[in-house]
Amino acid sequence: MKKFILIISSSFDKTVDILMNQYKSKYSFIRINLDKINEYKISITDDGIFYEHNSNLINLFESIRSIYFRKIFLPDLLDYDKDYRNYMHKEIYNLIVGLADSFNGKVLSKPSLLRKVENKVYQLHLAKKLNFLIPKSIITNDENYINSNVELNKWIVKPLSMGKITENKKILTNVLTSKVHNIEYSPTYFQSKIEKDYELRVTYINGFFYCVRIDSSKVDWRDDKSVKYTLIDTPDIVKKECIKFLEQTGLVFGAFDYIVKGNQYYFLECNPNGQWLWLETELNLDISNKILEYLNG
Repeated sequence: MKKFILIISSSFDKTVDILMNQYKSKYSFIRINLDKINEYKISITDDGIFYEHNSNLINLFESIRSIYFRKIFLPDLLDYDKDYRNYMHKEIYNLIVGLADSFNGKVLSKPSLLRKVENKVYQLHLAKKLNFLIPKSIITNDENYINSNVELNKWIVKPLSMGKITENKKILTNVLTSKVHNIEYSPTYFQSKIEKDYELRVTYINGFFYCVRIDSSKVDWRDDKSVKYTLIDTPDIVKKECIKFLEQTGLVFGAFDYIVKGNQYYFLECNPNGQWLWLETELNLDISNKILEYLNG
């Protein structure tokens, strides 16, 4: 019986577009775009999960070998009364998350695990527990505390969550240049500013490391059009720390960010569902192949 790889994503996920097109002759896919959930027919019963695929009703969990849980976005629901949209979003979210969390096969990665590991508070405490070298860090919603404990221009400020407001609008990391106000409803992440030599993005998938040196003069290299990427060997200390983090969390994929100053490697964060396609394209890597080999294995 042919088995599918189920990809849970959004309709504007270009990474999935390219992935499915590039490997369509080698693997079979089912794709569910959560922002267009109305286009799919899914029924979860005590006898199984049933899904209409190519006009045929199939038992989904019996038909798939794995799940790739990508970035999801909920539908806008603008045609519905605004008083009900939040409720409807919760119902849609719980349906798809419950489906992915319930699957006993391979899931890259289960949403319950992603929610836990994506949390910056959790990551900060885990990094301290594992004795990683990290910048001085403060997460707070107390403006008096932060204004009394940091020096302007020597700290950076970044979002506590992923920082994405819409698909095209993001909150980037910046240098703290003025006093902080009005954060009582917006807990914020502050870190001491390291005068970096360069940064590292280390992408790990099921035993394979892809370590990319990032040369950029900006605090947030995502905002630098002249950024330079170079594939390098993963430094031993970084490899050991990544493995410790993965073992502690149970991840089989992670995108790790480091700042390098001299011979010191400062751990910044791990994105357990991080983007990787731009590095694959830029440096002719095979991350996509390793991801699908894992999901098909």
